[in-house]
Amino acid sequence: MTPLDTPPRNGLMARAVRVLEWHHLGHVLPLMVLAISLAVTHQLWKNESREAHEHLRDEFDSHVRESARHVEDRMKVYEQMLRGVKALFAARGSVSRDQFRTYVARLRLNENYPGVDAVGFAPIVTSAQWHKHIETMRREGFDSYAIKSEGGKDFYAPTVYIEPFSGGNQHAIGFDMHSDMAYRIAMEQARDTSQAVNTGKILLRETDGHLRAGFLTFAPIYHYREGAQNETPEERRANIVGWVYSVSRMETLMTGILGEASSMIDIEILDGNSLSDETLMFDSDPSASHLISGSGYLFKSAVPMEIASHTWTLAAHSLFKFDSQMEGGRPQFIGTVGAGASLLLALLTWLLVYARTRALQDARQISQSASRYKQMFEDNASVAYLLDPDTGRIVDANAAALSFWGYSLEELRSMNISKISFVPSGKIVEVMSKMKDGTSHRVELYHRLKNGDIRDVEVFSGPLNYQGKTLRYSIAHDITARKLAEDGLRLSMTVFNSVKEAVMVTDPDNRIVMVNPAFSDITGYSAEEVNNENPHMLSSGMHPPAFYLKVWETLHAKGNWSGEVCNRRKSGELYHIWLSIRLVKDEGGKVTHHVAVFHKISKRKSVEGGE
Repeated sequence: MTPLDTPPRNGLMARAVRVLEWHHLGHVLPLMVLAISLAVTHQLWKNESREAHEHLRDEFDSHVRESARHVEDRMKVYEQMLRGVKALFAARGSVSRDQFRTYVARLRLNENYPGVDAVGFAPIVTSAQWHKHIETMRREGFDSYAIKSEGGKDFYAPTVYIEPFSGGNQHAIGFDMHSDMAYRIAMEQARDTSQAVNTGKILLRETDGHLRAGFLTFAPIYHYREGAQNETPEERRANIVGWVYSVSRMETLMTGILGEASSMIDIEILDGNSLSDETLMFDSDPSASHLISGSGYLFKSAVPMEIASHTWTLAAHSLFKFDSQMEGGRPQFIGTVGAGASLLLALLTWLLVYARTRALQDARQISQSASRYKQMFEDNASVAYLLDPDTGRIVDANAAALSFWGYSLEELRSMNISKISFVPSGKIVEVMSKMKDGTSHRVELYHRLKNGDIRDVEVFSGPLNYQGKTLRYSIAHDITARKLAEDGLRLSMTVFNSVKEAVMVTDPDNRIVMVNPAFSDITGYSAEEVNNENPHMLSSGMHPPAFYLKVWETLHAKGNWSGEVCNRRKSGELYHIWLSIRLVKDEGGKVTHHVAVFHKISKRKSVEGGE
């Protein structure tokens, strides 16, 4: 009995075994490759997202610090303006109304000090000076002048000068500034310290009747006669003659001070340290979530500022425009490229397994007799054709070849294979020599279809004795999709080899099977040195066994673990890494691999509360 006479049952058994082998390789292996690739991609994306978040946090903090500095700088300029008014009184001893008006006009408040609505002067008037003061003011043209106060005090501080003297400012003449509790606290602090002092938040009435947040800044004026000493609080109280003050509105004062940051960050100025609606003086974006006690944003911060001996708080939180910068960039690139490369890698694996299985099947069929081979030739789903190796003429082709090429059998039998099959010029001699040497071979070619399309094909060819002549029996597979997948594989390996995070893959027994170049850069070990080794070789000895036991318990309970680990380089140097481990399982839930991704870290940044 010859091999061709083998009972059909044995043939069916062999075919069944091949089908089972294909089912196992064609489904499990690509899924395993896909799972490992996606696990690596996810960890790389996670690490990049963490770094992007930290970078954006630093940028946010920088904007907040810069905004606080701008506010402090502007307020120092405004304090200096009041010191200039004080210097006017110190230089002249006494200042007339016209002199005061001329000086303030030259300050050009609207242009140089936006937000400052008025500058005033309130002298001290004792009870004994009450009537004389009123007579003096009426002689200056204020016929109905009176000190607006509750009376019964040792002294008063009515406004006698205020510029510009227009609009609502005219109503301030005669008002006893010392009678208002908020003003009195700031005035007495300024008197005792000889410094400019802000009041707390006050509500100023606009010309349209609306109330807007503002504040007053008081600076003391003392007797500047020869021999006068103003070094101690007692001496300053004895020599005080009055106060110059400015009236400021927050909304106007903050115009243009925040710059570009205000378009991406909501900045609020509050009186004191309390974050509440009652202390809110300014909000750069009233439509945004109010105060940093809210939610819905990535970053928030509160910075105290000392403004004219009074505490303000600059509170800020990021807006959607700022937070949206987390999307895109390197994390999105790694996620997109990694996911695409993972799919292509899985597809390539499937194509390789499928093509190899089909090639093995076809190669076994080539070894059979011509009669049986002819029957298989006609029914073969792959492109199959017979060639005369001496002339290159197409002798025969099956239905799959006719469908693939688009030619009829009559057209093909009148054609030379060179009309369809071609290779790069450098490989022509190699391919032709293989066709004539009488051995089986595999080669990749290009096939030009009748419609002009060019396809990549993989050709398995061997000799066949047919009707007394040795022909070449060839089977071609369209590998155009596989070539595209190989491009994806190269891209995937480029990402794998170029990322700065170290990647290490171990088998179920925790033996290293794959590492990338970044691993060698960080650990000092080459891929050959760590192959089939246990990752324990990297241990520094700084962690107790209970630490690693806890890692493995968490890993098998949750499927992943992340944390800081101290390892030892090949040179013996200790270094700290941020390590992330993830389990890879097959369809049955069995662990097939462990994927570890890590990068070197220095001192970990502490996370602020509320982040």
